[in-house]
Amino acid sequence: MGVLLSGRALGLALLGAFSSGILVAYWLLKGVENKPEKICDYQIARVGGYEWVGPLLYAEKECETETYHDLKTALSRQIDSLQRSKCLSEASVYLRDFYRGEWMSLNEEERYHPASLMKVALLTSMLKAAERQPGLLEQRLLYTPPAQGTVPPQYFVYDHIEAGKEYTVAELMEYMIVYSDNYATWLLASRLNPQSTPKLFADIGLSVPTEDPSRLTMSAPEVAVLFKAIFNSSYLSPESSEYAARLMSRCAFKEGFRRGLPPDTRLWHKFGEWRSPQQPCELHEAGVLYVEGAPYLLVVMTRGNAPEPLAQSIAAMSRLIYQNLLARNPGSGLGEVENAAAAP
Repeated sequence: MGVLLSGRALGLALLGAFSSGILVAYWLLKGVENKPEKICDYQIARVGGYEWVGPLLYAEKECETETYHDLKTALSRQIDSLQRSKCLSEASVYLRDFYRGEWMSLNEEERYHPASLMKVALLTSMLKAAERQPGLLEQRLLYTPPAQGTVPPQYFVYDHIEAGKEYTVAELMEYMIVYSDNYATWLLASRLNPQSTPKLFADIGLSVPTEDPSRLTMSAPEVAVLFKAIFNSSYLSPESSEYAARLMSRCAFKEGFRRGLPPDTRLWHKFGEWRSPQQPCELHEAGVLYVEGAPYLLVVMTRGNAPEPLAQSIAAMSRLIYQNLLARNPGSGLGEVENAAAAP
């Protein structure tokens, strides 16, 4: 037989139950509050070479964001697929969101020959010299071909300078960056103080490059530092940094990022190829792409048997990354993207 409670007793019982619920909820919330959060310090990098000031190179979290966990997993699977299909043997990816400061890196310890990505360093050094020497970009240089074997051959060939003609320093920089012309690069390097690029590397915290290009290697995060310096106008003036980015926005190489992105994607970038007898070839691309107006720094470095499959692999990876970023910033849609044959 049930026990009937008086109104007073019932009220006290309900009050007790309510109070107990509050206490339980309090301790549950207290446990959540006391749950240790992941602590992620900021890495502050400053430009060296100054006595009284330290210009900010970049400030970003030392740990990867969990935001890109699914993307990183998808990229790992894609790279595994590309390796199984013999399109590449190794690949590394670095991605950074300039607005949110979030980043991810895949196979960041792998090192590669930067090859023509070093032209970005030469461009930066030349523009730095031009800031100190007004009129430098208008100076004219006569191109006399070097001895055979001095300039390495290229697989991806575009416009190049011609023997017996004079070119301004600005014109040579255009050939070097837009068309990746090794002859223009050689002529520019002969004009620049040989200590300028080593100083650039030291100032932005990178290991000073060796004189032997065959021994120079860099990781994807290290290559990213060169592009951070330009985007953040950390090493050059904003005007010179804009000049450098504008040149790279006209890059003639369209077999990598461009092939994997919608045709109207805003992008400034540079590629680099490295080949040596009896060694795997390498193909890399780095730059800043804009997804719904948001700027992202992307570096993809690859190694394999042939340039074409590597270019197709870079296109496939850039497409996967763009689709993921677009899903986070939905807008007008992905648009028409050229099919990348290497996509799994």
